[in-house]
Amino acid sequence: MDKIICVGKNYLKHALELGDAVPEEPLYFIKPPSTIFLASSGKPVALPKTGEVHHELELVLKISEDHGRFYFSHYTFGLDLTIRDLQVRLKKAGQPWEKSKVFRNSSILGEWQKIESLEDVLEMSFTLKVNNQIRQHGKGNEMRFQPLMLIEDLQRWFPLCDGDILFTGTPEGVGPIFSGDKLEITGGKVQYSITVQ
Repeated sequence: MDKIICVGKNYLKHALELGDAVPEEPLYFIKPPSTIFLASSGKPVALPKTGEVHHELELVLKISEDHGRFYFSHYTFGLDLTIRDLQVRLKKAGQPWEKSKVFRNSSILGEWQKIESLEDVLEMSFTLKVNNQIRQHGKGNEMRFQPLMLIEDLQRWFPLCDGDILFTGTPEGVGPIFSGDKLEITGGKVQYSITVQ
């Protein structure tokens, strides 16, 4: 595994809730593996001490390679955390916004499940509850740019590596999380909860 590739604004209603222009082609950004937090650790998630951190629930796919052919081998559901107020400031200034995305624990992952049928995975509903209240709900087949199209497009731009991780985008409903919050993620065979420190 070399990198985490994230797709921005891949659900129309999420792009609209941010007040951003809707991209006509996939929008990517990269995060390093050092941002990963495994929900299975059972530990609370420590957030940055400054800024308003927002949750972004996503279907996450593992990219595997077999004799030069790349495909999706496993899925899980995860959270791409964002320091939203910092991201907004950086965007307005026309600057890169990695500072708002690439911080410790900003890529939360559930346990990997083997993909038997990608079509079935895209039909799965997934949900995020914060303190027992539903915040986000979606399905992979609601994405603007579907995974098979994305993996072809990615090979035009990046040197893909076996084990790379793809965060496929978030549906609408993103919002802030705070110390003491309990987050519950469900989707397919994936189910876990984490607490915010």
